[in-house]
Amino acid sequence: MTAKIFDQNTMPFLESLIAEKHRSQTSFHMPGHKGTLPPHPLLLEFLGGNVHPADLVEINGIIDYLHSPKGALLEAQQLAAQAYGADVTFFLINGSTVGNVAAVMSCARDGDKVIMPRASHRSVYGGVVLSGATPVYVPPIYQPEVGFPLATDTKIVEKLLAENSGVTAIHITSPNYYGYMSDTATIADMAHAHHAAMLVDEAHGSHLHFHAGLPQSATQLGTDMVIQSTHKTQSALTQASMLHCNDNGNINIARVGQMLALLQSSSPSSPLLASLDAARMLMATQGHDMLDKPLQLAHAARDAIRQLPGLWCYGDDLVGSYGIYTFDPMKLVIRVSDMGYSGFVFYDKLRDEHGIDGEFADLKHVIFSVTIGDTEQSIHKLLTALKAIAAEKPAERAQIPEVPLPTELPKMALSPRDAYFAQSKIVPLAQSIGEICAENIIPYPPGIPLIVPGEIIEKPYLDYLAFIRSQGGGVVGPEDKTLATVRVVAK
Repeated sequence: MTAKIFDQNTMPFLESLIAEKHRSQTSFHMPGHKGTLPPHPLLLEFLGGNVHPADLVEINGIIDYLHSPKGALLEAQQLAAQAYGADVTFFLINGSTVGNVAAVMSCARDGDKVIMPRASHRSVYGGVVLSGATPVYVPPIYQPEVGFPLATDTKIVEKLLAENSGVTAIHITSPNYYGYMSDTATIADMAHAHHAAMLVDEAHGSHLHFHAGLPQSATQLGTDMVIQSTHKTQSALTQASMLHCNDNGNINIARVGQMLALLQSSSPSSPLLASLDAARMLMATQGHDMLDKPLQLAHAARDAIRQLPGLWCYGDDLVGSYGIYTFDPMKLVIRVSDMGYSGFVFYDKLRDEHGIDGEFADLKHVIFSVTIGDTEQSIHKLLTALKAIAAEKPAERAQIPEVPLPTELPKMALSPRDAYFAQSKIVPLAQSIGEICAENIIPYPPGIPLIVPGEIIEKPYLDYLAFIRSQGGGVVGPEDKTLATVRVVAK
């Protein structure tokens, strides 16, 4: 049967919303503002206009419903699948976070094994906790210059598959925050040879499919599920994301939909969904042209930054080792530590003195994301600011001894699910050594869980945590954000 060809110039869901908005019906249903009560003046100022009339809901049966689409929204998702190179696409209103959780939960049940890098997003750990899966970690191998594991090494995955029977899924992140990517196609082949599903967190790569000068998207590399943050590198509103499925016989797509209905709001936001419809149309019809200039600008910026004293911008010089297969050139990873700055200080300097916000910072770097929203003017402003800072007298580096990351992962005493839902107690952090952690402790940077529920707390991990915090890093996960105390399993 010949696949249906859709007109990528249409935006069926957005167009259906506009038609309903113009009907100007009198509402006796949700939302409470009825589309007629204007926002508070301060909110109106922030929004730049009255969006209440666009805050439409499916309650009247005219607007298609996210969790059981039959009309315009179903067609919008079919258009997206065709545009991004997938068999089935689900729109997400809770970001890639819900996509990662649903992907794991749809493939793994209590006790099933899931191979995943330790450097996975915390939402993947959420999927492990909620599914009851047993994580089999790809240990972090830190790229020495960057100080972060930038990819998943195929040889390690092969070894883990040989050592572990009953693996139901492999979940990797590619590209990561730094823009570096794994050999996804090879790992997918390995997964399928062991009857496991291949899941990819491609939150930072929703644009990849639309320009030949960029690496291939995971949707084209034999994967089963690919989660993308359409809002991160395209024009969708924040939280608006997509989960793409390929029907390779390794996943139950209907179950994926059931998990999403379980996890996402039953009152989905029409503006978020409409922004996905519009973002897809733009990329499907103009994506190459929209990406072409920013891609050129990113290449030129990388070359220019490499000429500035004390700064370095990574690129293909890192490809070919530590599992790195390729990289997204639209991420600018700038090393600033050679000037005596930490990434945190440099980030604040750019913001406070030059009006520039980066994507994020770590101990040695500031990372910038170049997207379809960038222009010659924005890149010129960035380069001008970097030149100005490079011309200044280098900062005097504080002589603080660096505490290395522990070389071994913590010992797992309980599964993450069992520990997360176990009876627990609060103890002073300094007295927690030997206890079983009952919550996530994730220092930023590097954003890798240092200790997850079910693992035994040991002194080297606390020493590293203290060092990261002394350098201006933060922590995500624990109940006590000051980390004076930690929650542990009650024995």
